Amino acid sequence: MAKSDNVKDHVKIAEENILCGDGMKEYLEPRFECPICLTWLHDPVLTSCGHKFCSQCIYTWLQKEGACCPIDSKPLKSEGDLFRDLYTSREISQQRMPCPYQQFGCEVKLSPVDMEAHINQCIHNGSLSSSRNLVLKALPQLSISRNQTNAITAESKLWDPPPKNASLEKNEPSLEWQQLLKNLYERIVILEQQNRELSIAVSNQKTQLTTLQTSLQFNQDEMFLRSCNGVYIWRLQSFHEKLESMMNDSLKMFYSPGFYTSPNGYKICARINVSSKDPEYLSLLLHIMKSENDDGLDWPFNGTMYFILVHPHDWKKDIREITSSRPDLEAFRKPVCELNKRSFGYTELVRIQDLPDFLQNDCLIFRIEVRVYDRFSSQI
Repeated sequence: MAKSDNVKDHVKIAEENILCGDGMKEYLEPRFECPICLTWLHDPVLTSCGHKFCSQCIYTWLQKEGACCPIDSKPLKSEGDLFRDLYTSREISQQRMPCPYQQFGCEVKLSPVDMEAHINQCIHNGSLSSSRNLVLKALPQLSISRNQTNAITAESKLWDPPPKNASLEKNEPSLEWQQLLKNLYERIVILEQQNRELSIAVSNQKTQLTTLQTSLQFNQDEMFLRSCNGVYIWRLQSFHEKLESMMNDSLKMFYSPGFYTSPNGYKICARINVSSKDPEYLSLLLHIMKSENDDGLDWPFNGTMYFILVHPHDWKKDIREITSSRPDLEAFRKPVCELNKRSFGYTELVRIQDLPDFLQNDCLIFRIEVRVYDRFSSQI
């Protein structure tokens, strides 16, 4: 545990956490959350017993689960006990939250009602800028080759040697010189064409090489993340800059790459941000990510998680926290989108004022270990 002078030991408890939008801080407000689907209320309905649900959720519940309230089990009738909640609907439509792809450049802020449609159409996924960079890399070399060719051609046209035979008139060069100039010009045209073809070939080769290098690096990174067996070392370079941006914007978060508990296991990523409960603390949480392995895995996730803030000089000063999954939490259920909105970890892992002791060359290091238990073996 982290300790400071004249400060009592801070008790850290692992808990569930949810991704938030503007105005939501760290959690979805309970009064806007449907108790059935655990998301924003869609077309809110107020029951005669005083509870709020999505219209579709409560009608489906009453048809399949029986004519009673999911909260207090009081009898409900579809026709006489359900009323549209226009006031709550208007409140939700006035909320504004940023796009989940804000870190990739999307600056759109919409109400929760409109956000789902926007996410399906959002194009801020980084692919466009990657293609543009490849083109811009090839342009300077092609431009230089073209300028060199033009300069050589212009210089050759200025060269007009005088006739060696003094008896010839100045305005009547000999046939030999005329033929020589003709041959030179033809040679220049051929060389210019060859140079243009070589420039195009070199440019294409450079583009292909860049693409192959990028693909190779991606495959190497992906192989490492798949074979780390749930043990990931997260190095946060230029941490002072990251910390300043998080302290200036309470919604600013940083995510690690997604790593796997085994080559065919769960995909998980870590997240840090300034705690919404106490801005003097740094939070460290885990998200379960969607992957191609999900259909063959056990759900909800069942395992143990180790959170370690590494001290660069003395391992005895590491901050270590261990916690286990809880099957009743949304954070450990099978994700339906790329990143499970619910997270789990420590919202008050370490005091921000204690972080300088853990920095080396402006780099902060976390070690995260995830050990999985399933029905076939006690531990992987």
